[in-house]
Amino acid sequence: MAATAAAPVLSVAAIAPFLCSGVAVTPDETIFLGMPRFPGNEATFSVGRVAPDGTVHPFPGGSWNAWKPGQDGSAAFVMVNAIHLFADGTLWAVDQGAPPGQSPEPGAQKLVQLDTTSGAVLRVLRFPEDIMPPGAQFNDLRIHGDLLFATDSGLGGIVIHNLKTGRTLRRLSAHPLLRNDATHIHKGGGGRILQDAQGNRPQVQSDDIEIDADGTWFYFAVPAGPLKKIRVADLLDDRKSDIDLAALVQVAAEIPSIGGTCIDTLGNIYLSNGENARIVILSPDGRRTTLVQDPRLTSPDALFIDSKRTLYVPCSQIEKLAMFNGGTDGTRAPFLVLSLPLPEQLGALRLGAAVEG
Repeated sequence: MAATAAAPVLSVAAIAPFLCSGVAVTPDETIFLGMPRFPGNEATFSVGRVAPDGTVHPFPGGSWNAWKPGQDGSAAFVMVNAIHLFADGTLWAVDQGAPPGQSPEPGAQKLVQLDTTSGAVLRVLRFPEDIMPPGAQFNDLRIHGDLLFATDSGLGGIVIHNLKTGRTLRRLSAHPLLRNDATHIHKGGGGRILQDAQGNRPQVQSDDIEIDADGTWFYFAVPAGPLKKIRVADLLDDRKSDIDLAALVQVAAEIPSIGGTCIDTLGNIYLSNGENARIVILSPDGRRTTLVQDPRLTSPDALFIDSKRTLYVPCSQIEKLAMFNGGTDGTRAPFLVLSLPLPEQLGALRLGAAVEG
């Protein structure tokens, strides 16, 4: 009888001191955590580095991790929605600049690049109102070559910044294709519709993004789906208007409500399926395969594949915040980050390595 590969199993990679929605891991396996300032987590230090003994320490330290309401947020982390690490080994943090429901003070909304060893701040990117108009809110970012791509989940939009030349574009600004529609509803575990005590539902516009390994396709979605795609070359073509671009957007797949994504070098897209506590893989030919299902996957959020092909999953519990849970805060420690080594193959589906930009 032929041996069969064991089913992937999640193990605990880190325990965060606050609600954790982001994780990034260096080639030497140093883990960084993103811990946003949601209600009940006001004391968060926003970005943390996990020590060998498992304790989590503020990163880079000092005033960057010590913001309080009323203070200047231009050189401190206020509301870190995402962190990521790319081929050059530096860490990027996406700071929305204000706690939920508030507007950022000038200079507080920013993208910050840090040296993972020294903690030195290498770059802080802020953009004028023609790129980030009032109501715009950075959500996530990816880098491919010299190009940084970020989503705006406030109004809906795609920001593309050339790290070498400094040129910046805003594309598909507030277009319906990048906004919630009336058909797809953001849900949590068991298909529960997310809403606050008054029945107001979350209004998160363009959120998750991925770029494939060769830089051909740009994928994006609001949390409730669907997953859409457009060619990177079209986004970069400034002869094309937003109307032109909208006609080129394709629906890649209908998806369940998701908290985060990642993509591998073979074009497989990994989805944090919040409705069913599972990680699902969407292959380039449209097949869907469950990688792992685990009751600990409560609001699985931004996924990350490290250089050794280990997948990391922060279990954020965001769906249990009062604003999404009928007015009752059901979040509870521990806030887990889980991981599993990716198999080379899952059934007939081959799995790739990390796309590092």
